Amino acid sequence: MTFEQILERTKPYAIGLVVGLFAAPIVGFNAGWITTTTASAQAAETARVDALTGICSSAAGRMATARSTDLATFKGYDNRAKRDEFVAVIMADIQVPADILPQISSSCSRSLS
Repeated sequence: MTFEQILERTKPYAIGLVVGLFAAPIVGFNAGWITTTTASAQAAETARVDALTGICSSAAGRMATARSTDLATFKGYDNRAKRDEFVAVIMADIQVPADILPQISSSCSRSLS
């Protein structure tokens, strides 16, 4: 077998290798098959914030019921100070990591508005 015959037989494989080296990462990242560590960390933090916001919202409902307060009184832009105070009281009873406390307080306040 001559060198030209070997080159002719391996040409499709070489072309496939080169195209695959460029196409695989492009397809993988665009389809969401490959995630970066930053994206994974952000997704985990978002999940933590969402879970603790749900706990805060349900605690707000229980506390409002116990105090015979209507949650509608916290709705609207004008009532944000009262709503923030209410959320601060709720957050005092919930153990929350300090690094995500502002995000949870803000999300809980938005859920009540």
